[in-house]
Amino acid sequence: MSRKAPGSRLSGAHKLRPHWNDWQPRGDGVSSLQDKVKSRELGSGPPYDVLPSRCPEQPPLHSDAYAAADAHQEETGYEVEPSVCDTAFGWKSLGEELRPNDVTSDLTTFQHGNRALASKEMRKSQDRGMAHSEESRLANLLRRVSREDDRDRRLATLKQLKEFISHGESKVTMVKQLDTILSTLNDILNESSKLLWELRQEAAACVGLLCTVLSYEAERIFKWLFTKFNSGGRDEVKLLYLVAAQRALEAAGERKAFSHIMQLVMSNLQSILENVDTPELLCQSVKCILQVARCYPHVFSTNFRDTVDILVGWHIDHTQRQSLTQQVSGWLQSLEQFWVADLTFSTTLLGQFLEDMEAYAEDLSHVTSGEAVDEDIPPPSVSLPKLAALLRVFSTVVRSIGERFSPVRGPPITEAYVTDVLNRVLACVTAAKQVQFSEAVLTAGNECVGVLLASVEPTGQLMEAVLAYGLDQLDCCLACGSDYSLAVLSLLTLIVDQVNTKLPVSFVEKLLAPDSHLLNLRLHPEKEVMAAVHSVYQALLSLKNIPTLEAAYKLVLGEMACALCSLMESLVPPDRNAAPGSTCSAIQHPAFTSLSMPVDKAQFTLIFNLSTLTTIGNTKNSLIGMWALSPTVFTLLSQNLTVVHSELAVFYPAIQYAVLYSLYSHCTRHDHFISSSLSSSSPSLFDGAVISTVTTATKKHFGTLLSLLGNLLSKEHLYPDARKLLLTWAQEVSLLMVKSDTYSPLFSLPSFSRFCRGLLDNGEARHPRFLL
Repeated sequence: MSRKAPGSRLSGAHKLRPHWNDWQPRGDGVSSLQDKVKSRELGSGPPYDVLPSRCPEQPPLHSDAYAAADAHQEETGYEVEPSVCDTAFGWKSLGEELRPNDVTSDLTTFQHGNRALASKEMRKSQDRGMAHSEESRLANLLRRVSREDDRDRRLATLKQLKEFISHGESKVTMVKQLDTILSTLNDILNESSKLLWELRQEAAACVGLLCTVLSYEAERIFKWLFTKFNSGGRDEVKLLYLVAAQRALEAAGERKAFSHIMQLVMSNLQSILENVDTPELLCQSVKCILQVARCYPHVFSTNFRDTVDILVGWHIDHTQRQSLTQQVSGWLQSLEQFWVADLTFSTTLLGQFLEDMEAYAEDLSHVTSGEAVDEDIPPPSVSLPKLAALLRVFSTVVRSIGERFSPVRGPPITEAYVTDVLNRVLACVTAAKQVQFSEAVLTAGNECVGVLLASVEPTGQLMEAVLAYGLDQLDCCLACGSDYSLAVLSLLTLIVDQVNTKLPVSFVEKLLAPDSHLLNLRLHPEKEVMAAVHSVYQALLSLKNIPTLEAAYKLVLGEMACALCSLMESLVPPDRNAAPGSTCSAIQHPAFTSLSMPVDKAQFTLIFNLSTLTTIGNTKNSLIGMWALSPTVFTLLSQNLTVVHSELAVFYPAIQYAVLYSLYSHCTRHDHFISSSLSSSSPSLFDGAVISTVTTATKKHFGTLLSLLGNLLSKEHLYPDARKLLLTWAQEVSLLMVKSDTYSPLFSLPSFSRFCRGLLDNGEARHPRFLL
């Protein structure tokens, strides 16, 4: 006999079926029938057509009747319907029907019933038919999803079941069949075939959806999930139970119907979190917990500390993959509101990490001193990885506290507190480096120093210690991987931004000196490292302290002059010697005058440094960029870099294009200096001294620009991309000139004639047949 889906029934109340099994003998069947016939002959019973084998009108089936039918179906494998004609609505059992005293009253009730009552009973009969139809559909889906052999058809059936659940129109049916549904889905979850993983995930989604639709049964379903999880089994099956729980929590969101069970759910999830031993189960359990934290923060807050303790344990486990550590760090940081709400716990935890760091640093110092090492003191191979893990988790907690970790926000985070912590971290990392070079410790240490430095502006001895630490870390970059280099460069950028106006010139000179490792890192094969170096340059060229900024600016220009001289020397025939210092003498720097670069490095250096100068040149209305520096950015790009006027443009067109684009970008940000070219040469009474000086300094820029465009467009040999850029530039300038009547005096400038001549020459060279 084939296995029948438990709990399924045939629908349709109109079908007349016996309430016993035809193949089973019934002891009183014959005698009862004989009694009935005899009763009719004596005239004591109703006619046969009045007492059908099944009642014409039936009330809804009682749950006890369903239970009895389910039990019978489990035993026989056949679907049956419980008899409802025995006692309901005044109908008597067969023995009672034969009593003479009851015949008249029964017949009267049946034959002369109230019309309204009959209509009501008819509606009940229709509802009962619909219920049977839904039950049959559900039973059919459960049976097919259990028996189907084809994977695709089985998956399609399961999706139909999911759709049936999601509609939520048959909640009564699903509640009655809940055990059967869960049992069927559980069988799918426990499938062993890896080919059915998608099917099993859909089954988990069905369980979660069922919990949401039947919210009043959510407690029962969650208990079922947690019981199944705790009963053992394979990890992949446990994972699916957690997926089902997550789907239920996500779908429910902040529904109040779940509020009364969230403490139960959170307690079970916390228990699971404490006992999981694989990253996969950890990730899935944390996803569920974070969902509770988002939607029911008042419930999660009581478990915040316990959850953090578990996650910190995973975070400091240095044997785990780095990707998992980063994931755990992200989870902890997502709980910022709870860290801030419990600052006492947060700062206490940071203090414990710091004490552990100092303990490991002290153990390492014993190794350096050469003393006899105690057996209880771990070797560096043990201490260094643990120190790195503590530095990483310390950074995570500081980030988790977020903006609240700032002296500006007041106690317990004060300037003295941050300064003390930063000094102690610097000491730990320095002590570790003296014992043994550990890239992991230094990388974690740089990250930790950076997150602390972002909260305080170092001064005095602390500033000196931080600057020395940054330069020391830079010296190690060439011996380490890209992760370490990125951490160091990020730290240097942060140091420049935080110290800013108090940054000493000596620090800038060491960073940009010819022998600095910062210059070599520009040639790093990883694009991320090169971009990080670019960020350091941009920070240096954004300083608000003009003497320090000028020191950085002159060093950048000095290196560019060195690169240009090297390229010029490469173009001079061997029998001729280039005149020393004849190229870009106005921007040379003593630190670079005696140096020479290979051609490839010289080209790269010029293009890289030009891109960094946009930090100054593209700042809108920058007084520093237009006036304070010597030479100004405009003068540098239009005059000092003679590459746009020499044979270098022919042999190294990429450099010419880089210079022109930098100048175009600078002029565009300042509307090509048209307005300042029309201003009076003498400042008005109301002009500020600085503004007047800047206006005077930029007065001739537009004329210079027109002459430059005209001369370049007249060139016969011009790089196609450069010519396209110049024509675009000329169009923009022309449109601005005709835009306003106040610009009419510009058309009488001598430089405008050269500009027009260049456009005509360019047209004649490109399309001579169109010109007379």
